[in-house]
Amino acid sequence: MNAYLLSAKKVFRRNVQYRAAHMVNNVASAIFGFIYVAIWQGAAGSSAGVGEYDAATLARWVAFNQVMLWIAVFLPHGLGIPEAVRTGAISLEMLRPLDFHLFVISRELGTIWYNLWYRCLPLALVFGLVIGVHVPQRLSTYPLLLCAVVLSVYIGLCHHYLIGLSAFWTIQSRWAFQLLNALHVALSGFMVPIDLLPAPFDWIARVLPFAPIHHDPARIYLELSGAEALAWPLVWAGVLTLVCRGLTMKARRRLEVQGG
Repeated sequence: MNAYLLSAKKVFRRNVQYRAAHMVNNVASAIFGFIYVAIWQGAAGSSAGVGEYDAATLARWVAFNQVMLWIAVFLPHGLGIPEAVRTGAISLEMLRPLDFHLFVISRELGTIWYNLWYRCLPLALVFGLVIGVHVPQRLSTYPLLLCAVVLSVYIGLCHHYLIGLSAFWTIQSRWAFQLLNALHVALSGFMVPIDLLPAPFDWIARVLPFAPIHHDPARIYLELSGAEALAWPLVWAGVLTLVCRGLTMKARRRLEVQGG
C-alpha cells in the first residue's frame, strides 16, 4: 500500500511545480462555464424553465459540472499508458511486484487530488460568487453526493484506463480518446440534462456509463434525486472494474514493446 500512496504523492508534487501555469486553464474553464450558463439562461428564460429545471438550477448545473470536469474527465491521455507502450517503459511497469491496474489508478489519484485543490476549488469559488451556491437542505444529501462524486471519479478513471489499454492492440490510441470525448459531451449530461434529450437518446444515455460522471452527481447535488441515483453508477463501477482487470490480463499476454 505504501508504494501506491508514494506514487500518488509523487504525481501530486510534480503537478504542484506547474500550479501557476495551470491558473491559465482555470481562467479558460471559467470563461467556458459562463458561456454555457449564459446559453442556458437565454434558453430557459428569466423565470420559466425547462421541465423541472429553472434558469437558476440550470446555471448551477453547468457550474457544478464544469468543476467536475477537472477530477473526472480532464485526466492524462490514457493515464500515461500509451506513452509507456510507445517508449517501452511499459515492460518495466508490468514487471513491478504490484497490481498494474491498482498502481495506475492510484498514481492518477495524485493528479485528481491536485486538481481538486488547485483547479476545482478556485473554479467553485468563482462560480459561487457570480452564480450563487446551492446549499443542500437535506443532511442525507451530503453523504450521497460524496458517494456520487467518488463513483464519478472512479468511472472516469476506468474510461481513461481502457483507452490506455487500447495501446496494447493499436499503436495510435488518439482515436479512442476523441471518441470518448464525443460520447462524454453528448451523453453524460454535462451540458444538457439527460431528461431533456429527445427519445430514444434519453434512454440510451441513461444506460451507458457516461451519466454517472455528470448527470447523477448533479441531480443529487441539486436535490432533484436521492439514493436511487447511485444505482447505475454502482453497477457501472463494478462492470468497468471487471472489464479493466480482464483486459489487463489479456494485455500482459499481448505485450509488444515498441522502441525502448
